[in-house]
Amino acid sequence: MDHGEKERAIANSIKDIVKQTSRRKASSQLSKKPRPIVTIAPKSLNDPVESSSSSSESNRPQGPNPPSDHGSSQQDDGVNMLQDGSADSLSPERHDHHPMTGAIFSVSADESILLMHFLDNVFPLQYPMYKPGTLDGGRGWLLTLLLRTKPLYHATLAVSAYYRRMTILAENHQSSPVAGLIEQEKHLGICLTEFQRILKSVDQSVRKGYCPSNGLGITALVVQLIFFELFTGRGNAWQIHLCAGVNMYHVAHETKLASLTLAEKSRVILCDELPLSEDVPLVAEEVAAFRFLNGTIIWIDIISSITVGRAPQLLPYHLLVISSDSQTKLEDIMGCKNWVMRQIGRISALQERKTQALQQGHFAYAEIEQTVADINREIQCALTQGSLEGFSFSERDSATILSWTSDPTTIVTYIFAYMASIYLHLVTHDYQKLQVLDTSISGAMRVLKTQVPTQLLPTLVSPLYVIGSVARQEDEQFFRNIFSSPPVLDPLLQHRARILPILEEIWRRRRGTPSFTWKDALELSPDLLLL
Repeated sequence: MDHGEKERAIANSIKDIVKQTSRRKASSQLSKKPRPIVTIAPKSLNDPVESSSSSSESNRPQGPNPPSDHGSSQQDDGVNMLQDGSADSLSPERHDHHPMTGAIFSVSADESILLMHFLDNVFPLQYPMYKPGTLDGGRGWLLTLLLRTKPLYHATLAVSAYYRRMTILAENHQSSPVAGLIEQEKHLGICLTEFQRILKSVDQSVRKGYCPSNGLGITALVVQLIFFELFTGRGNAWQIHLCAGVNMYHVAHETKLASLTLAEKSRVILCDELPLSEDVPLVAEEVAAFRFLNGTIIWIDIISSITVGRAPQLLPYHLLVISSDSQTKLEDIMGCKNWVMRQIGRISALQERKTQALQQGHFAYAEIEQTVADINREIQCALTQGSLEGFSFSERDSATILSWTSDPTTIVTYIFAYMASIYLHLVTHDYQKLQVLDTSISGAMRVLKTQVPTQLLPTLVSPLYVIGSVARQEDEQFFRNIFSSPPVLDPLLQHRARILPILEEIWRRRRGTPSFTWKDALELSPDLLLL
């Protein structure tokens, strides 16, 4: 973007492609040949949860269908997949839970390719540990939200188009197809335009005193935008979307989920922290979607707090939402059990407290000593007494050797526990007295080198970063290999390419500057999200 010959050549190339695409669309509209259609005609999703009075609502003509976006998606409400976003659907008479009931959707061939590519490839890449059970309805809740939330639908297609374009680039070793970039930006543009429409409609509905519908769909959209900005490596734009997700989380819990317009039975199950024991499709979808999306926001909030250097924004909810017996289980979403993630959040809060005290000139370790002792006791209890389920210890050659079961969450949780122990030391003592960590560092390296399957490494990015930051010189090459090759280094996930250069700088400054602190390390990575 230097206003030179190359920029002009690319601009002209894009203009030519747009012209050709427009001509093809015009020709296809004149043609009598029908477009490939995927029809979905579900039965009423309102019963048996809704009352008989709502069944008459479902018999009324349904309005918008999902978009094809071939020419008129942004102008013509008739191809608007999302009723929940238009001013009409937000009126007091039209805030039923599933306005798509009885609708028949038309999805174009190119969009169906992108949609299935997302479901088959991109979503598992985002959540490699997520394996929903039969009672939860699998990933059905995701498809429902996609097909009734227009901006989410297009955000998903934008992520999928990006993934396909980068895959083609990596596999064919040729320049990235410009047409793929145009497709990606087209869907992103529609997504943001529709998002603005929804925000205006939400504002109008709040002013009139009633709740907008499809709050879960908008929450899913915010999460997807975080991943899009993260995958494409667009700096710190993901932080804006995380802030929006956190704000939505606050509102949902302050209103006891009324802001999400869920079915009453779903609200009771979620507010009372009940297990999902009834196979009612609507309730199962809403409960599964809520727990997954809210767990995801808590997970990202905690992980972001590590490199931002402040307490998680949702810390006040941790004792309730991610307690050991909570129905929201982070191990099902990102692989690590709730109790470890909760301790990591507490450590981040200590970092913020320490920073503020230093700025005010009165920090003393004694101020946080009791909290540090409590956190350390919980972590060490698991590491040394086997309080993690699924493994046992045996002594061999004076070293503690771990005997694993086949449960991947046990491995992931154990590595995160080692990370938490090291992270706590860095927050309280910086890079001083690292000899105190000898047992933790040796144990973590032993497990990483001998016990962790390769396919689990992408779920361990944050532990690998924190453990790597205190690595001994003889172990540095191990982390170079991890962060410079698959599966952790993935050309589709641009943010991960930034991790190794930051670690190299930490190692260099640790050796050259004895006073190097954890706060100095944070200044190297203020917008790095370790997912």
